[in-house]
Order: sequence, then structure tokens, then C-alpha cells
Amino acid sequence: MNLYQDVFFRTLDVLRGRRNIERLHFLRKSQYWPLERIREWQLGRLNELLLQAREHSPFHGERLAGIRLPLRDLSEIQQLPVLTKDDIRAHQQGIRCTNIPEHRFVESRTGGSTGQPMFYYWDRRGQDWNRASVYRAAEWGGTALGERTVQMSGSHFDYSQAQSLGSRITLFLQRYRDLSVAFLTEELLEAYYETIMKWRPTGIWGYASGLDAFARHILEHHPDRRPTFVRGLFTSSETLFPEQRARINEAFGGEKVFDQYGSRELYMASECEAHEGYHFHAEVIFGEVVGPDNQWCKPGEMGRILLTDLSNHAFPFIRYEIGDLGAMEEEEVCACGRALPRLARVEGRIADVIVLRDRILTPPNFATLFSDLRGIRAYQIRQERPDRLDVLLEPDEHWQPGFADYVRGAIEQMVAGQARVHIHTDRKIEVPESGKRRFIVSEVSREHL
Repeated sequence: MNLYQDVFFRTLDVLRGRRNIERLHFLRKSQYWPLERIREWQLGRLNELLLQAREHSPFHGERLAGIRLPLRDLSEIQQLPVLTKDDIRAHQQGIRCTNIPEHRFVESRTGGSTGQPMFYYWDRRGQDWNRASVYRAAEWGGTALGERTVQMSGSHFDYSQAQSLGSRITLFLQRYRDLSVAFLTEELLEAYYETIMKWRPTGIWGYASGLDAFARHILEHHPDRRPTFVRGLFTSSETLFPEQRARINEAFGGEKVFDQYGSRELYMASECEAHEGYHFHAEVIFGEVVGPDNQWCKPGEMGRILLTDLSNHAFPFIRYEIGDLGAMEEEEVCACGRALPRLARVEGRIADVIVLRDRILTPPNFATLFSDLRGIRAYQIRQERPDRLDVLLEPDEHWQPGFADYVRGAIEQMVAGQARVHIHTDRKIEVPESGKRRFIVSEVSREHL
């Protein structure tokens, strides 16, 4: 028995009317179910959700009116319409289920890192499943609820929410500290370093770019006094590049990086100790990868990611297009022993890819080029029309005059004459409210994917 989780935190659950620890115990067992049992569970939960949505959500009721329910097989979900962010913006109140009491609706919003924020609702009961998924993912990384944890993210919205008295009490009781990476200086990174060395957390969660900047600081300024006591580093919200993973691992001493796939709306999938793709938290989330016709792609084939939250009966997310690209892994048991379905890879947001006539360029295509150049503090590639790329570069003290020509030539090889490449060294790269740094911003990608 874990005294913190099974006594203290379970008591806190009871006082708050929550079931986090109960759900966590369930997920610890279900993660080792055979795939057939996982799919059976998903089908049952999906049919419950669809019946609830058809009967009690005005928006979904109209869309599901001609669908025969219950579904007989998970593959039949492909006949359902896709839910977009624009749908939610236009029909937020119509999506709400009318049979759910008001206290179960928790309004939230996306961070707006790719444009206009979107307002939606969590289901307070469903939150327990999602939080339990987070706690389980932490255990895959060798840490546990109740151990000291640091969050290095950057949303001003999150920061404002965290200042409420209730949030501050909860974070204190969970032994949790927040260190924002929305704005970073050497002085701030040094202060974070001293905090972590004194507080000695076992886990650090954060944006890939923020943890990478922190790792750079450690390796440059404290190579002989690294925080090797940290057991797990959980990156999320941005594409994690191989060189970033290697640098973070080096700074903290070992294979400790566990990449996560999640968003403000949903927590979807996580790397396990085998690091062979991202396991969907399939008891809570049903994930699909689809082509232009909204039908399933073959394993390994890149497509748009759709998500169905099986736990939110207040504001149903059914085949929700989150705006990301990825590919499914073959359905087989992972080396870790879990049969939970996996994403083979997440390529990034649809708005974060360059689309040309005969190719798609994702953030990893550019990662090696810029990681090789010591002299560029930050970069961003913008595509406002199909035949033009604007490359924004922020030079640092190691910048050399020939770098601009080198970058232009390298990218021109990638695009093979399909777009003109323009280099800008005098335009500031803005960090959006969410704190997520975008390496690519495309205005044309959605028209082609």
C-alpha cells in the first residue's frame, strides 16, 4: 500500500467527490489486458457515449439521427461525422448534454497557439479518468503521484488558473511546483536550476523546447553538478526532436525522457519504458488516423488524428479532429508487455507542416539543419502561399555572415524548386500565449490535408 496515494490522496478524493485513485488502480490492471478485451471495453464505452449524445445533445442528436446504434464493431465509427474546432466554436452550447447537472461542467479553453482560442467543457467525472491516465504515465517513467514534481510549461492562461486558492492548495498537497518557460533568460534558468537542486523532484513535466533550453543551461554552466536524481522527464505539447531528447537525457544522466501526446482538451497517449511509439490511454480515449475521406489509414501511413473521449458525457468529443498528423503502429503487444494500441509517431500539427506539390515537410525535416548551426537562437518557417517560404532567423553571438546563404541553400534543396525561399534576420519570432514555440506556421496546409 502507498500511504500517500491510498490513504491521504484517497481521503482527499472522498472529500472532493473524486475517484482519481480508484481509477488509477483500475488502469494499472487494464493496461495488461489482451487487445480483444481492450477493444470490447472501448466498444461498450463508445456505445454508451453515442447513445448519451444522440438523446441529450442537440448538436450531436441531429448528426447521429440516421446512425444505427449501438454499433456492432469499432470499425463502424468511420460512418460518423468528424467534429472540428470550428464546430465547437459555433455550437458550444448545443453540444452540451441537457441531462447532466450543472456542477459537472467545467469550462476551459485551448491556448490559442495556432490561432483563435476554443472554449469547451470537461466532464468533472471524466476528469478523474484523465488524471488517472497522467498518473499511470508517470509510473511508466519511474515516478509516482505524491513524489515531488515540477511542471515547466508556459501558458499564461494556465498560470492564471493556478493562482486560485483551490489550485494552490491542490498543488501544494500534490507536492507540485510550476516553473514557467514562456519567457526565459539565463538568470531565470539559473534560478530554476537552484530550485531543482534544492527541492530534488523525481519528475519534471514540460514543453520540449523549455526542457531543452534548461538542459542546455545545465550542460553549459553545471556539467559537473547535474540533477541526476530526477528519474523521469516528461515532454509534451510540442514535437520532440531527436537531438533535444539526447541533450535532455545527457543533462539528467540516462534514458529518462518519456514523450507524451496530449493537449489541453484531452490527454491521449504516452511513451512507455520501451520507447516504441505512444500508447493510447485506450480505456479513456479512442484514437484514429484517417485520410482525406475520414476513413482509417493503414498502419504506418500518415494521416489526420481523430479522438473520441470515452469519459466525457457532458460535452461529447466524438471523432474530434485535434489538428495533428500521425501514423498508427501495427496492432501487436509492445516490448513492455502492454497491448494498448500505439501511435507509431506524431508528426506535428497540420498547421505546422509545409505542403508542396509532391511532398510534405514536417518539423523533423528541418531539425537536423538548425541543430548543426551554432549561431541561431531561434527559427521559424512561414508558408503563407504554396510557392513561397519565409524563414525567420534570430542570430546569437556565434552568428556568421554565411549562415543565411547556407540555410537558404539547404532549404532550397528540400523544396526542389517548388517554392522561393526568403531569409529574414530582422523579424522577431513571437511566442504565443500558450508558450509553445512553433517552428513552422503554414497558412495553406489545411487545404491539402
